Amino acid sequence: MSARNFHDYADDPAILYVLHHEVQDALKVGIASAAGQELRLQAHRRHGWTTELRIEFETGHQALQVERAVLSFLRSCGATSTVLQAAMPQGGYTETLAHPRLLGLDLQDLLQVTHLASRLVRKAHCSLSRAMRVLFDAVGVLQLLVERGHKDRAREVLCQVLPLQLQLAQAVGRDDIALEVHEFLQAVEAKWTAPA
Repeated sequence: MSARNFHDYADDPAILYVLHHEVQDALKVGIASAAGQELRLQAHRRHGWTTELRIEFETGHQALQVERAVLSFLRSCGATSTVLQAAMPQGGYTETLAHPRLLGLDLQDLLQVTHLASRLVRKAHCSLSRAMRVLFDAVGVLQLLVERGHKDRAREVLCQVLPLQLQLAQAVGRDDIALEVHEFLQAVEAKWTAPA
């Protein structure tokens, strides 16, 4: 999944990888399609890079999200130097960190940041997480309906949303969410019964 054709494969399985180049004192984060990963990693190996980590993702979008998160975090922390383009004829120099040790950054630090970003992206893309976001959005719509005086429509939405939200909260063991929903419902009921 090179940068030239990433979008052709963004919905396909992909990997994120972390590389290390001892001689150049450099680290690299990159992505590749699952189908083309061996060719991409071989190209890097021919130029002295060693693969330190490979993480599989359901889609290239997820791998790209992790790559961007890792690089953005590191750049914001001052790791802005990259390997020169001429030193990477195989491409990918913009996703490198040159001389990370000068900043006190080592391979283990990069691996930890990458694992954390991967875990967060995976959780954000799991079915349960998406369902929770949809339901919380529905509660936001419900609040808006109540605030604007559309009580009947709010009741319809509530009847559809509440059982699902409570089921999800119980499924993930989040009693605090169930309590929050209960408190919200009490507030809604108070608005419905309050004189106009």
